[in-house]
Amino acid sequence: MDFINEQLISFLKILAQKDPDERRQALIDTLGAEGFSFTTQGSGPEPGNPRGTENILLAPWCDEPSLLFGAHYDAVPGSYGANDNAAAVAILIMLAKTLRQQAVPARFAFFDGEETDNSGSRLYVSEIDRPAVTGYVNLDICGFGDTIAICGKGHENKAPFRAFSEKSRLQKHNAQVVRYLPQSDEISFAKARIPAISVCIVPRWDVQYLKALASYEGSFLGRPPEFDMILSEMEVITTMHGGYRDDPEYIEAEAMRQVYEYLLDAVTSAPGRKISFFSR
Repeated sequence: MDFINEQLISFLKILAQKDPDERRQALIDTLGAEGFSFTTQGSGPEPGNPRGTENILLAPWCDEPSLLFGAHYDAVPGSYGANDNAAAVAILIMLAKTLRQQAVPARFAFFDGEETDNSGSRLYVSEIDRPAVTGYVNLDICGFGDTIAICGKGHENKAPFRAFSEKSRLQKHNAQVVRYLPQSDEISFAKARIPAISVCIVPRWDVQYLKALASYEGSFLGRPPEFDMILSEMEVITTMHGGYRDDPEYIEAEAMRQVYEYLLDAVTSAPGRKISFFSR
């Protein structure tokens, strides 16, 4: 196992904690150990969220407007939250390390409360410095599978995200644009008219299920029983919401690395900007 895979797995094992307070502290300790400056953004208890919300926001190392990358660090009560969503958090820590070292503009947020009606991302959007954020890239379910799925419901064609949906880049990283992914924190940004896309990785056969599920989206009659039946057949479902594979034992270093390299390639694709995937 090389350096990148070792780092990703190391972060994952630290972050995948069943106790929510220990998980939050593990993230804070990890960011501190990596030399990141960060602030917290919180709100008090609310219906359905008695613990309140505490987002953790990295201080940007470049002042110019940039993409915001985010992932939720909370998990379903009683779960390790390994794929839902410690794997994505680990990827973003690794990506932030690399972009900071190369002085590539980017912003990073680790949201609380995704499992409680996106309370963290809703709080962030309510206080956002809008001119500083050109768009939002959400990571959720990024540690199990071999096919990257990107969903932007048309936003993937907007200027901030064209590099992410460029055909040659999709082919290079075994990625596909899909019309449906389960909602996550990107919905808070989309509702605020901030362009947003979601990124995940799934086993290749699950992409066909995603395509089938897309056909039911937007129906004025609502979702038929077949929707839940198809969703339950997806292999990746076992790694989500406290499923038996939502455990560090089942997380694949190569899946996390694939997502990391895809993101790094897309965000550093501006002319004249070069970066090594193996930068430490």
